[in-house]
Amino acid sequence: MAGKTSAAVPSTPSKTKRTKNQAETVSMDVDIQGSAIVSSPRRRKNKKAKKPAESADPMLNDEVYRTVELKQVSGGTLTHEAIVFSSDSTLFFLAKDNAVAVYNVENAEMVQSIAGDRKQGDQAATIHAIVADPDQSRRGVYTFSADCRARLWDADTGRLISEWRLPGGVAVYVVADPLRSNAFYCAMRQAPVKNQMLNPDKVKYTVTRLTLAEDGSVQTEPLFKMSGTVGLCVRGDSQWVAAYGKFRVVLAQVWGSGQVVQHSWRMTERVSALAFHPGEPVLAVGDWRGRIMFWHCVDAELLGSQPSSDRRVTRHAHHWHAHRVNTVAFAESGTTMLSGGEEGVLVLWQLVTGARAFVPRLGSDVMGVAISPDQAHYAVTLRDNTVKILAAATRGLVASLQGLTFADSSQPRLARALQSNQFTTGLVVHPTTHHVVLNGEPGHLQVYSALSDRHVVSVEVASFNRTGGSQSRQPHVDLVQYSSDGAWMATVDSRASAECYLKFWNLDPATQKYRLATRIDAPHGGVSALAFQPPRAGHPLLCVTTGRADACFRVWALQTRGTDHHFWTCRSTARYREQFPRAVAFSADGSTLAVAFGGAVTLWDPETCLTPAAVLVASAQTPALSGLAFVGESSYLAAWSSTRLDMWNLLTGSVWWTLAMPLLAVTVHPRIPLLAVAALQASSADPLDASLLLLSPESPNPLVALPHPTGVEALAFVPSSSTKRNSHSNAKQLADPLDHNMLVVLTPTGLLNVYGANDNDNKEIVSKQSSAVAMSSATFANIFGKSKAAPAAAVSSTAANAHVRQAMRLVRSAVQSAYVNAPYHVLPPVSALYDQFVTAQMHPTTLDTIVTSVSEDAEDTVMADAENVEEPVVKSRPATVDDLWSEANSDFIQSICSGFQAKTN
Repeated sequence: MAGKTSAAVPSTPSKTKRTKNQAETVSMDVDIQGSAIVSSPRRRKNKKAKKPAESADPMLNDEVYRTVELKQVSGGTLTHEAIVFSSDSTLFFLAKDNAVAVYNVENAEMVQSIAGDRKQGDQAATIHAIVADPDQSRRGVYTFSADCRARLWDADTGRLISEWRLPGGVAVYVVADPLRSNAFYCAMRQAPVKNQMLNPDKVKYTVTRLTLAEDGSVQTEPLFKMSGTVGLCVRGDSQWVAAYGKFRVVLAQVWGSGQVVQHSWRMTERVSALAFHPGEPVLAVGDWRGRIMFWHCVDAELLGSQPSSDRRVTRHAHHWHAHRVNTVAFAESGTTMLSGGEEGVLVLWQLVTGARAFVPRLGSDVMGVAISPDQAHYAVTLRDNTVKILAAATRGLVASLQGLTFADSSQPRLARALQSNQFTTGLVVHPTTHHVVLNGEPGHLQVYSALSDRHVVSVEVASFNRTGGSQSRQPHVDLVQYSSDGAWMATVDSRASAECYLKFWNLDPATQKYRLATRIDAPHGGVSALAFQPPRAGHPLLCVTTGRADACFRVWALQTRGTDHHFWTCRSTARYREQFPRAVAFSADGSTLAVAFGGAVTLWDPETCLTPAAVLVASAQTPALSGLAFVGESSYLAAWSSTRLDMWNLLTGSVWWTLAMPLLAVTVHPRIPLLAVAALQASSADPLDASLLLLSPESPNPLVALPHPTGVEALAFVPSSSTKRNSHSNAKQLADPLDHNMLVVLTPTGLLNVYGANDNDNKEIVSKQSSAVAMSSATFANIFGKSKAAPAAAVSSTAANAHVRQAMRLVRSAVQSAYVNAPYHVLPPVSALYDQFVTAQMHPTTLDTIVTSVSEDAEDTVMADAENVEEPVVKSRPATVDDLWSEANSDFIQSICSGFQAKTN
């Protein structure tokens, strides 16, 4: 059944006659405007072939798909920068990539997302620091981004107030000058270091004082240089600035004349936090040993007017933390100090009495703490991307906000291990809740609502020792899949020590939590793919896994003992030519199992798995496949590798078309015949410069193409509203799939970009499309009568069925091989094809043509009557069927004619 690919590609698929051994091979690039550029060889002209009439049905045209736009940006890292409260303490600000999210303090609900007009470049770069506007007359926020710009925004309206170009580089670790509203202290980053995340200690900074003038000018005063991870703090009188980097602490006295006196110390322990006491000449220094040292050194007379190094100062320690201290902050009164670290506990120090109070079990490492200006709330940021608002008086939880959680990539050793497999699960959509499921912290899965930008729950798949454990022993979830009803979940987790576990989880209806039902140790020596079979009446639920090391796939069956005891057992094992399987997929009805072995696609009966029913090979040069998927409920199968995508038509057993491009990710819709592809732009040298393509399985020409310059890790279609499984009767959803579905794109930085159809675009086309679909098959019913097999109401909705719509396209394009030569049981009813069949054979006629034709006929009749007055009129006999067939110009009609004659003979 394998077909051969051909290089001869027609430029218009609707005019193509594709035989069984022909396919469409397309190499594609996408320009910066997002329009597709398809390159294909020339086609020999056929003088006898007539140009087919354009279809009057807009449902059959690609133009009915509206343009796609970025609806929202979800996920991201909430805690990479410190939380900032507004001046009136009612709002707090978080930096999320290139936007500032504004939240209400009382309930942590998002009030505003400040990004400006991205088309005009108001905020196109990542924000590195945010500072609240000290002006009490407005609620504003300053942003300092990677494009070397500072901007002032109105937090209530999201309007850009002012913008400044920073001449010294990128400003990070920005702190406001306590005395001047337009002055800031910051660390200006110099030339970027390659793999900065893996080498944070090699980044060099210059601590600088910035003054942003109202006329757009910027004054910079370099103070001193630092290297490594830098923390910065400023004393309330704006005369002392402290910074740390690696094992070095610098304390600088800044005079009004611009003179800077610098004092530095070399430390035996690495420094991790700094803070000035608001009332005493004390600098609090936290280190990796868990100590908070009070340095009594903020005194000009003590340190002198000359720069010094390692001057002896008085110190005393506050020691409770067993691990690194990540943050230190003082209340405005100076009587309370707050600290947090790897223990996940917020410690409140009463400096006058020496007593301590604790807020324990916060769930993750405390990375930062901020105190509101009215001293009523504490904002605690945690390593698992969680923000918690606590009441200062009761230390109780007021509100909580959690984003996407990830493995701790701040550890260089772990970051190197996670570079290639942090998002191994991809984006998996839960079948009932429509939440996306992906990798979380080590050994966990996170369930996230991409449409509402909310973390739902974290599922622990494998446990580990959080404190003091070896990073090499931390588990990682490799794969996750759900059954079609969401009742079962299958996971594969592993460790660096070659441990691997396949686990089946059952959903408890009472608690709505998954409970472990079966664990299989070391399956296959490692699992490369996982898939559940759609439910089939009278058959047990099946799950298929493919092996990394044993070159086989296994079929696991659900067994039941008693009424409530469920477990999974291996029912069968199969292999193909000792090749390693890399992908697996089930058809929509569960009757066919597809497994990719190298560059071949094998089709199996999942109930027996004795021998493959068919082997599909596009060509001998096909690379090893990495993914398989049946496209919706159609007869198409998508098979892809990192460099090409083959679309197989299982009715003909041949490659329908091939897309040759560097692919990043591919996803298919489970019901609608639609797939999305993320590919690298061949004309760009940036590895993150990708393009998103929405494709129909019938043609490689993209329905929608748009640039995505931030990279792609995974794709998924997420329903935007609750729709039933057989909701294809909704014609608007069929002709415009993204009207009820969102395309969610996971970026390497952990952002979830949500794309949807533009609500204000192509309203006229959608209106025409809806009226065209509403047109019923009245002509067929009037001639032949209504069908007894289906009720009359169903006749008007047959055009909305995906299978029928696919047949209409094939009838219109005269591609007879897929349906005329196909088995009769896969053909749609004749009543569904009649209108489209007749319309395709009739040429469009305008009113002018009709008038001209009638006038010419009238003149010919008058002249004939004048010349042949006495000749008897002979009535012509009706045209026979043979006459109609002989005069037909359609290849489709000729093929049907030959088929009928063969049956008659």
